[in-house]
Amino acid sequence: MSDKYHSCLVSRLSRFVSLTDHECAFIADLEKEELAYRKGRPVVSVGDATEGIVVLKSGWAVVKADSSDGRSQILRVYLPGEVIGLAEIGSAHANHRVVMQTDGMICPFPRKGLAPLFIDYPRLGALLTSIGSLDQIALRHHASSLGSMDATGKLKFWLLQLRARLEVANVGLGNRFRVPFSQVEIGQAVGLTSIYVNKLLRGFVENGDIEIDRPYVRLLKRDSWEKDCEFVNPFVDMDTSWFPPAIGQEVTGATDLVEPV
Repeated sequence: MSDKYHSCLVSRLSRFVSLTDHECAFIADLEKEELAYRKGRPVVSVGDATEGIVVLKSGWAVVKADSSDGRSQILRVYLPGEVIGLAEIGSAHANHRVVMQTDGMICPFPRKGLAPLFIDYPRLGALLTSIGSLDQIALRHHASSLGSMDATGKLKFWLLQLRARLEVANVGLGNRFRVPFSQVEIGQAVGLTSIYVNKLLRGFVENGDIEIDRPYVRLLKRDSWEKDCEFVNPFVDMDTSWFPPAIGQEVTGATDLVEPV
């Protein structure tokens, strides 16, 4: 496979199926226009016309909701190789703002350009639909954790799910992974104050549950955490049996891919 196909999106999708060269070429077209965005820059603002999707080629982004009293809530985290806007494809205007959490590269793609995805690349369309479904399941699990767990469980669950999603994106293997969030922002994601987040993190370190080397975190007791939180990783249970056959050239396995930096 040509170097031009080495991308976070290709790497992410190839964890579930082996992509054909034709499918990779379509993904390369999705990523053709590259725009560098700095940390804090809006990708989408509330009320913007949803004219297409955005491939997050590198960097992290977050979906934020703002209340009238000035407080913000982080509703979702987007990781390298994920597609922003698929969940909103049926809406004419954006309901939440998306901002860059780190410096990164985005690739905007017009909505009308998605038609060939369902006509010429039906398996790729089924794959993106399925990943979107797993993302929604993960979001439901997160929402459930916020409503049913105590503060310790909420933060544990958020870190576990972040690690699992980074593994799918192939940018955070193992138990050590990057967490480019301030304690205020972590609180916005799990519904806690920054003071409480600080207290919990210090407790985790003192108890030998985690190691922190900012911005990296290493989970030292992941198995026990997953048991305590009854953590379910939806990304290891994709059903591909219903996918239509790939149209195009011979498939190239995921092992041919270079791990993204």
